[in-house]
Amino acid sequence: MLLVDDDRSILESYSHHLADAGFQVVEASDGAEALRRVAAGQFDVLIGDIAMPGMDGFALLRRIRELSPSSKVIVMLDKENKQIVSHAAELGAFRFLVKPIKPELLLRTAAMAVRLSRRGTLPDFSKGRSKQGEPLSLTATEAKNEFGKVLEKVIQGRKVVITKHAVPKAVLISMDEFNALTHATEYRLDTLSDQFDALLVRMQAPGARAAMQAAFDASPQELGKAAVEGARKRG
Repeated sequence: MLLVDDDRSILESYSHHLADAGFQVVEASDGAEALRRVAAGQFDVLIGDIAMPGMDGFALLRRIRELSPSSKVIVMLDKENKQIVSHAAELGAFRFLVKPIKPELLLRTAAMAVRLSRRGTLPDFSKGRSKQGEPLSLTATEAKNEFGKVLEKVIQGRKVVITKHAVPKAVLISMDEFNALTHATEYRLDTLSDQFDALLVRMQAPGARAAMQAAFDASPQELGKAAVEGARKRG
């Protein structure tokens, strides 16, 4: 992945977030350096500021499309500009992000771009199972021998099941998947807590307290009769 920006602080910050997420990042501080990088080697994704000194951003986009037509280009903007977006889209830009860019949005967009750029180019570990939503199943030895490619699959959003002696032992998932699972659990716990609090409030109402007291004081025969009447009302 090639990251291009003439602002050193932004370049270092975004590069840090991407590298921490597992992306291999090469930096360039201007359009000319970016072109030299692209000419020297292929990149799945280029993330670059459209407004940099020394080279018009549209000219840079055109040259990148010529040098590396399969690369996905994510354009960074200082502010929303429909004219720039329209022109860059005509030149093949993949996505547009307005600075400052939140790390989670940057990582999600980069992962999507890598996934689309590499679609169909990686070997399939799934033994004939090619649906994107299905988990890949690998033996521990396969995962160890091809760990780099396995990790790339996980970063792209695939689930990978590690087996040993044909028994599933572990699952590798992306941070997006992990966060979704974690937040879902937190949501369910919060919902249950709110429901329990509401139940306690209702139990403290005078009518509810009187009904509970009457149930405690009732004889077995009265309780049985009340249960039969309640069943008839429900049925």
